[in-house]
Amino acid sequence: MVNNITKTIDQVAQMNLDRIAYNELGITHTYQELLNYTNAFASWLDQQADLPAKSPILYYGDHQFEMPVGFLGGAKAGHAYIPVEVGTALPRLQSIINTANPRLVVAIDDFPSNDVDYDGQVLSKDEFTKIITTPADYRLTHELKGDDTFYILFTSGTTGSPKGVEVTHDNIQSFANWMLGNRFNLPTQTNYLGQAPFSFDISHFYWLDGFLSGSTIKALPLHVVQNFGQLFKVLPELDFNVFVGTPSFADMLLLSPAFNAEHMPQLTHMVFCGEELTPSTVKRIFTKFPDVKVFNTYGPTEAAVAITSCEITKEMAETMKRLPIGYDKPGVTTSIWDGDHEITTPGEHGEIIITGDSVAKGYLNNPAKTAQNFFKVNGVQSYRTGDAGFIDEAGVRHIIGRMDFQIKLHGFRVELDEVRSSLELSPLVKQAVAVPKYDKNGKASHLIAYVIAEPNDFEKDADLTKAIRQSLKEKIMDYMMPTQFIYVDSFPKSANGKIAVKQIIAEANK
Repeated sequence: MVNNITKTIDQVAQMNLDRIAYNELGITHTYQELLNYTNAFASWLDQQADLPAKSPILYYGDHQFEMPVGFLGGAKAGHAYIPVEVGTALPRLQSIINTANPRLVVAIDDFPSNDVDYDGQVLSKDEFTKIITTPADYRLTHELKGDDTFYILFTSGTTGSPKGVEVTHDNIQSFANWMLGNRFNLPTQTNYLGQAPFSFDISHFYWLDGFLSGSTIKALPLHVVQNFGQLFKVLPELDFNVFVGTPSFADMLLLSPAFNAEHMPQLTHMVFCGEELTPSTVKRIFTKFPDVKVFNTYGPTEAAVAITSCEITKEMAETMKRLPIGYDKPGVTTSIWDGDHEITTPGEHGEIIITGDSVAKGYLNNPAKTAQNFFKVNGVQSYRTGDAGFIDEAGVRHIIGRMDFQIKLHGFRVELDEVRSSLELSPLVKQAVAVPKYDKNGKASHLIAYVIAEPNDFEKDADLTKAIRQSLKEKIMDYMMPTQFIYVDSFPKSANGKIAVKQIIAEANK
């Protein structure tokens, strides 16, 4: 049971000093180094008279060991972390700086100081390395705990400026205890795949839970993920036991001939978050890894990574049109609301509301948006997700899409995600996105399907479209069938690697 994150990680490190904590393609670091480096950085921070107490620190980098060293060292000295991925678009980076006003930037990769308006201190990687490798005794006296902001993650910002979500120590501690408990039964002292960028909150699935369980993080740098040839070569050599990531990334790995139990027999658990997990993806996983355990989880950044979970079986993947998101974690209640009224009828659709110990404080320096999305239910912090869903008679939670992805089409209420999941029932469709085409009056006139097709022998797109329509006969309502099909090789992604549906909608309506 974790009661204090930094203290617990220190205790785990003391018991595993010689064990590899982090392995970035052969560059390894032990728990002894994790302990020493975080103490050294915390000691240095305490000596910085110009650094305001409790002020957040921005960390700019990729998947280097120095990133979590900075996060934890800063937390020991009472400073929240703001992770920003290398290569972040300058307007987004500037918006983050303007909102958070960090007085210190730790640049593990080269920080574009000349291209942004920033007047604080920037530590280069060389300077940071010198600090953390200078031995220092350190005793925890003012580490982050309780309601202190532990980290600030900025949303992908597909509409408007990115918002900085303030997640407290107790928020993320509650998540860690759940993940390390009997709901998942993940092995301790195991190997985690570390692919999601630190700026994406699902990274806590691997690095935080990994360190808390004495495990080894097998980090995948961005340049490897972006190079299929290199990725597929490296993949079976990583020797990881636990996969954590998005379904989109799993779909990418499934293209590799080496991503199977024959070449990777040590892979025992796959935990998904960040976007909807489809039966199509799960069926392909079980084809390649018949004995793997698959978990579907759900949760927005505003509720500390994830707050529901469900183990997905082969039978569920074969028989269900859409997979459930499962049951609430302890300390959290998800409910379904219609406006300001809770829906109590099983199966009735509405907005998913999250209440409990995982719900964040709000948005950093943005009281208007905080008041709009956060509120109290019986005095307990709650969050309006904007996700549409329902609870079935067995108490299982289901998500059906975004509230703002509901449209009216020829008098029918249509869920765009419902159309997408229906299209993916076709054996000819690998992935699909359905978007509305609006007329000059702003009303949806028809649906357009953007499709990544399975390999096929059709010479013309029109013949493929006809075959898809035929394969979905009696599986999709007539009014939900798109009238236009566009075939693509990939979908645009948000900063966090999710399919950028709103961008696709905008492109379809140019």
